[in-house]
Amino acid sequence: MHQTLKKLLKRTASAIALACALCACSADDGRTVIFAASSLAAVTDDIDDALEAGGIDPPEWVPGASSRLIAQVRDGARPDIVISADDTQLRGILGLGYVVVEEPRITNRLVLAVADGNPAQLTSIDDLSLDGPLIGLCAPEVPCGAAALRIAAEFGITIRPDTAEPNVRALAHKLANGELDAGLVYATDARSLGLQTIADARIAEHGDCSNPAVTQYGIAALAGSASAGDGSTAGTGSTAGDGSSAGDGSSAGDGSADEGHLRARVAKYLPVEALARGGFELGSCR
Repeated sequence: MHQTLKKLLKRTASAIALACALCACSADDGRTVIFAASSLAAVTDDIDDALEAGGIDPPEWVPGASSRLIAQVRDGARPDIVISADDTQLRGILGLGYVVVEEPRITNRLVLAVADGNPAQLTSIDDLSLDGPLIGLCAPEVPCGAAALRIAAEFGITIRPDTAEPNVRALAHKLANGELDAGLVYATDARSLGLQTIADARIAEHGDCSNPAVTQYGIAALAGSASAGDGSTAGTGSTAGDGSSAGDGSSAGDGSADEGHLRARVAKYLPVEALARGGFELGSCR
Protein backbone atom coordinates (compact mmCIF):
# COMPACT_ATOMS: atom_id res chain seq x y z
CA MET A 1 0.00 0.00 0.00
CA HIS A 2 1.24 3.47 -0.86
CA GLN A 3 2.70 5.10 2.27
CA THR A 4 0.65 8.30 1.97
CA LEU A 5 -2.61 6.35 1.62
CA LYS A 6 -1.57 4.07 4.47
CA LYS A 7 -0.99 7.03 6.80
CA LEU A 8 -4.31 8.61 5.77
CA LEU A 9 -6.15 5.40 6.59
CA LYS A 10 -4.39 5.18 9.94
CA ARG A 11 -5.37 8.75 10.81
CA THR A 12 -8.97 7.93 9.94
CA ALA A 13 -8.82 4.82 12.10
CA SER A 14 -7.45 6.85 14.98
CA ALA A 15 -10.32 9.32 14.70
CA ILE A 16 -12.82 6.46 14.74
CA ALA A 17 -11.06 4.91 17.72
CA LEU A 18 -11.21 8.23 19.57
CA ALA A 19 -14.96 8.54 19.01
CA CYS A 20 -15.40 4.96 20.14
CA ALA A 21 -13.19 5.36 23.18
CA LEU A 22 -15.09 8.43 24.31
CA CYS A 23 -18.18 6.21 24.45
CA ALA A 24 -16.25 3.78 26.69
CA CYS A 25 -16.30 1.02 24.08
CA SER A 26 -13.61 -1.10 22.43
CA ALA A 27 -12.43 -0.78 18.86
CA ASP A 28 -14.97 -2.32 16.50
CA ASP A 29 -12.46 -4.83 15.16
CA GLY A 30 -11.37 -5.94 18.63
CA ARG A 31 -7.95 -4.36 18.42
CA THR A 32 -6.28 -2.77 21.41
CA VAL A 33 -6.96 0.95 21.87
CA ILE A 34 -4.02 3.01 23.12
CA PHE A 35 -4.39 6.57 24.34
CA ALA A 36 -0.92 7.98 23.64
CA ALA A 37 0.75 11.30 24.35
CA SER A 38 0.99 13.20 21.07
CA SER A 39 4.79 12.92 21.06
CA LEU A 40 4.38 9.16 20.46
CA ALA A 41 3.11 10.04 16.98
CA ALA A 42 6.78 10.22 15.99
CA VAL A 43 7.10 6.44 16.28
CA THR A 44 3.66 4.90 15.82
CA ASP A 45 4.21 4.19 12.12
CA ASP A 46 7.48 2.43 12.91
CA ILE A 47 5.84 0.46 15.72
CA ASP A 48 2.95 -0.60 13.48
CA ASP A 49 5.34 -1.73 10.76
CA ALA A 50 7.30 -3.81 13.27
CA LEU A 51 4.12 -5.39 14.65
CA GLU A 52 2.79 -6.22 11.20
CA ALA A 53 6.12 -7.79 10.27
CA GLY A 54 5.73 -10.03 13.31
CA GLY A 55 2.18 -11.00 12.41
CA ILE A 56 0.56 -8.81 15.10
CA ASP A 57 -2.36 -6.52 14.39
CA PRO A 58 -1.35 -2.93 15.24
CA PRO A 59 -3.37 -1.15 17.91
CA GLU A 60 -5.72 1.76 17.39
CA TRP A 61 -3.67 4.81 18.40
CA VAL A 62 -5.56 7.76 19.85
CA PRO A 63 -3.02 10.61 20.17
CA GLY A 64 -3.52 13.76 22.20
CA ALA A 65 -2.26 15.97 24.97
CA SER A 66 -1.68 13.83 28.06
CA SER A 67 -3.89 16.01 30.26
CA ARG A 68 -6.76 15.74 27.77
CA LEU A 69 -6.43 11.97 27.46
CA ILE A 70 -6.42 11.54 31.24
CA ALA A 71 -9.51 13.75 31.48
CA GLN A 72 -11.27 11.58 28.90
CA VAL A 73 -10.55 8.47 30.93
CA ARG A 74 -11.88 10.14 34.05
CA ASP A 75 -15.00 11.02 32.05
CA GLY A 76 -15.61 7.38 31.17
CA ALA A 77 -13.41 6.38 28.24
CA ARG A 78 -11.72 3.00 28.77
CA PRO A 79 -8.77 2.50 26.42
CA ASP A 80 -6.70 -0.62 27.02
CA ILE A 81 -3.46 1.31 27.55
CA VAL A 82 -2.76 4.93 28.49
CA ILE A 83 0.66 6.51 27.84
CA SER A 84 1.17 9.93 29.43
CA ALA A 85 4.15 12.20 28.89
CA ASP A 86 3.99 12.94 32.62
CA ASP A 87 3.95 9.90 34.87
CA THR A 88 2.39 11.86 37.75
CA GLN A 89 -0.78 12.45 35.72
CA LEU A 90 -1.61 8.74 35.90
CA ARG A 91 -2.58 9.16 39.54
CA GLY A 92 -5.88 10.55 38.35
CA ILE A 93 -6.98 7.21 36.85
CA LEU A 94 -5.59 4.66 39.28
CA GLY A 95 -8.93 4.13 40.96
CA LEU A 96 -10.61 3.41 37.63
CA GLY A 97 -9.29 -0.09 37.02
CA TYR A 98 -5.86 0.96 35.72
CA VAL A 99 -2.54 -0.40 36.90
CA VAL A 100 0.77 1.38 36.39
CA VAL A 101 3.21 -0.64 34.32
CA GLU A 102 6.84 0.12 35.11
CA GLU A 103 8.41 -1.15 31.87
CA PRO A 104 9.46 0.13 29.48
CA ARG A 105 10.65 3.33 31.15
CA ILE A 106 10.56 6.02 28.48
CA THR A 107 12.04 9.49 28.70
CA ASN A 108 12.20 12.43 26.33
CA ARG A 109 13.66 15.92 26.51
CA LEU A 110 12.90 19.36 25.18
CA VAL A 111 15.19 20.93 22.62
CA LEU A 112 15.32 24.42 21.17
CA ALA A 113 13.93 24.09 17.65
CA VAL A 114 13.89 26.90 15.10
CA ALA A 115 12.35 27.58 11.72
CA ASP A 116 14.37 26.40 8.76
CA GLY A 117 17.48 28.53 8.37
CA ASN A 118 17.03 30.09 11.82
CA PRO A 119 15.77 33.44 10.45
CA ALA A 120 15.66 35.01 13.94
CA GLN A 121 19.31 33.99 14.48
CA LEU A 122 18.74 32.48 17.91
CA THR A 123 21.80 31.06 19.64
CA SER A 124 20.54 29.73 23.00
CA ILE A 125 17.48 29.30 25.20
CA ASP A 126 18.20 32.79 26.61
CA ASP A 127 16.95 34.21 23.30
CA LEU A 128 13.46 32.94 24.11
CA SER A 129 13.13 36.08 26.23
CA LEU A 130 13.55 38.40 23.22
CA ASP A 131 10.60 40.44 22.00
CA GLY A 132 11.31 40.14 18.28
CA PRO A 133 11.14 36.41 17.45
CA LEU A 134 7.84 34.56 17.29
CA ILE A 135 8.13 32.02 20.11
CA GLY A 136 5.94 28.98 20.67
CA LEU A 137 5.49 26.79 23.73
CA CYS A 138 3.02 24.11 24.68
CA ALA A 139 0.19 25.12 27.00
CA PRO A 140 1.31 24.98 30.65
CA GLU A 141 -1.19 22.25 31.57
CA VAL A 142 0.37 19.73 29.17
CA PRO A 143 3.72 18.03 29.93
CA CYS A 144 5.77 19.78 27.23
CA GLY A 145 4.52 23.14 28.52
CA ALA A 146 5.24 22.22 32.13
CA ALA A 147 8.78 21.20 31.16
CA ALA A 148 9.29 24.54 29.37
CA LEU A 149 8.26 26.35 32.54
CA ARG A 150 10.74 24.26 34.54
CA ILE A 151 13.50 25.30 32.15
CA ALA A 152 12.53 28.96 32.46
CA ALA A 153 12.52 28.78 36.26
CA GLU A 154 15.75 26.79 36.51
CA PHE A 155 17.76 29.14 34.31
CA GLY A 156 16.05 32.44 35.09
CA ILE A 157 14.60 33.01 31.62
CA THR A 158 11.47 35.08 31.07
CA ILE A 159 9.93 33.41 28.07
CA ARG A 160 7.40 35.49 26.13
CA PRO A 161 5.48 32.97 24.02
CA ASP A 162 3.33 34.14 21.15
CA THR A 163 1.33 30.91 21.22
CA ALA A 164 0.57 28.13 23.69
CA GLU A 165 -0.23 25.01 21.68
CA PRO A 166 -2.49 22.20 22.97
CA ASN A 167 0.15 19.53 22.34
CA VAL A 168 3.74 19.20 21.24
CA ARG A 169 2.90 17.86 17.78
CA ALA A 170 0.90 20.98 16.95
CA LEU A 171 3.80 23.17 18.07
CA ALA A 172 6.33 21.17 16.08
CA HIS A 173 4.24 21.40 12.91
CA LYS A 174 4.00 25.19 13.26
CA LEU A 175 7.79 25.33 13.40
CA ALA A 176 8.09 23.01 10.42
CA ASN A 177 5.70 25.25 8.46
CA GLY A 178 7.65 28.40 9.31
CA GLU A 179 4.81 29.93 11.33
CA LEU A 180 7.11 30.44 14.33
CA ASP A 181 10.76 31.36 14.72
CA ALA A 182 11.50 29.08 17.66
CA GLY A 183 9.99 26.83 20.30
CA LEU A 184 10.73 24.14 22.85
CA VAL A 185 9.65 20.74 21.51
CA TYR A 186 10.60 17.18 22.30
CA ALA A 187 13.71 15.83 20.64
CA THR A 188 11.67 13.05 19.05
CA ASP A 189 9.31 15.50 17.33
CA ALA A 190 12.20 17.62 16.09
CA ARG A 191 13.84 14.50 14.73
CA SER A 192 10.77 13.07 13.01
CA LEU A 193 9.89 16.39 11.33
CA GLY A 194 13.47 17.30 10.44
CA LEU A 195 13.47 20.50 12.48
CA GLN A 196 16.63 22.52 12.87
CA THR A 197 17.75 22.68 16.51
CA ILE A 198 20.13 24.92 18.43
CA ALA A 199 22.41 23.18 20.91
CA ASP A 200 22.43 24.53 24.44
CA ALA A 201 24.54 22.70 27.00
CA ARG A 202 22.11 23.50 29.80
CA ILE A 203 19.44 21.25 28.37
CA ALA A 204 21.77 18.70 26.81
CA GLU A 205 21.73 15.04 27.77
CA HIS A 206 22.39 14.27 31.44
CA GLY A 207 23.16 10.79 32.74
CA ASP A 208 21.27 11.36 35.99
CA CYS A 209 18.14 12.70 34.25
CA SER A 210 18.00 15.65 36.65
CA ASN A 211 17.72 18.23 33.89
CA PRO A 212 14.42 20.20 33.87
CA ALA A 213 14.14 19.56 30.13
CA VAL A 214 13.60 15.84 30.74
CA THR A 215 10.16 14.29 31.04
CA GLN A 216 9.39 10.77 32.25
CA TYR A 217 6.51 8.96 30.58
CA GLY A 218 4.00 6.92 32.52
CA ILE A 219 2.11 3.86 31.29
CA ALA A 220 -1.06 2.36 32.71
CA ALA A 221 -3.02 -0.65 31.49
CA LEU A 222 -6.65 -1.53 32.08
CA ALA A 223 -6.88 -4.65 34.22
CA GLY A 224 -8.99 -7.38 32.70
CA SER A 225 -9.17 -5.77 29.27
CA ALA A 226 -10.23 -8.40 26.76
CA SER A 227 -9.13 -6.67 23.54
CA ALA A 228 -5.37 -7.15 23.81
CA GLY A 229 -5.41 -9.66 21.00
CA ASP A 230 -3.57 -12.35 22.98
CA GLY A 231 -6.66 -14.09 24.26
CA SER A 232 -5.99 -13.54 27.95
CA THR A 233 -8.03 -11.47 30.38
CA ALA A 234 -6.29 -10.82 33.63
CA GLY A 235 -8.01 -10.38 36.96
CA THR A 236 -11.79 -9.98 37.05
CA GLY A 237 -12.04 -7.45 34.25
CA SER A 238 -13.98 -5.05 36.44
CA THR A 239 -13.38 -1.33 36.67
CA ALA A 240 -14.24 1.34 39.17
CA GLY A 241 -17.86 1.65 40.06
CA ASP A 242 -18.39 -1.75 41.69
CA GLY A 243 -15.79 -1.38 44.40
CA SER A 244 -13.47 -4.01 42.96
CA SER A 245 -10.67 -1.63 41.99
CA ALA A 246 -8.59 -0.40 44.89
CA GLY A 247 -8.17 3.35 45.22
CA ASP A 248 -4.40 3.01 45.34
CA GLY A 249 -4.26 1.75 41.77
CA SER A 250 -4.21 -1.99 42.42
CA SER A 251 -6.74 -4.06 40.53
CA ALA A 252 -8.93 -6.95 41.48
CA GLY A 253 -7.56 -10.43 40.95
CA ASP A 254 -4.42 -12.10 42.18
CA GLY A 255 -2.19 -9.01 41.80
CA SER A 256 1.13 -10.42 40.68
CA ALA A 257 -0.30 -12.56 37.88
CA ASP A 258 -2.35 -9.62 36.67
CA GLU A 259 0.65 -7.29 36.71
CA GLY A 260 2.71 -9.79 34.75
CA HIS A 261 0.01 -10.04 32.10
CA LEU A 262 -0.26 -6.27 31.86
CA ARG A 263 3.51 -5.87 31.48
CA ALA A 264 3.50 -8.42 28.67
CA ARG A 265 0.63 -6.64 26.94
CA VAL A 266 2.38 -3.28 27.07
CA ALA A 267 5.70 -4.76 25.92
CA LYS A 268 3.90 -6.32 22.96
CA TYR A 269 2.79 -2.93 21.66
CA LEU A 270 5.82 -0.85 22.69
CA PRO A 271 8.88 -2.57 21.21
CA VAL A 272 11.91 -0.79 22.66
CA GLU A 273 13.81 -1.02 19.37
CA ALA A 274 11.22 1.17 17.61
CA LEU A 275 11.19 3.63 20.52
CA ALA A 276 14.97 3.93 20.43
CA ARG A 277 15.00 4.44 16.66
CA GLY A 278 12.54 7.29 17.14
CA GLY A 279 14.91 9.05 19.53
CA PHE A 280 13.23 8.18 22.83
CA GLU A 281 15.57 7.60 25.74
CA LEU A 282 15.03 4.38 27.65
CA GLY A 283 15.60 4.12 31.37
CA SER A 284 14.33 5.55 34.61
CA CYS A 285 14.56 9.18 35.62
CA ARG A 286 13.66 8.60 39.26
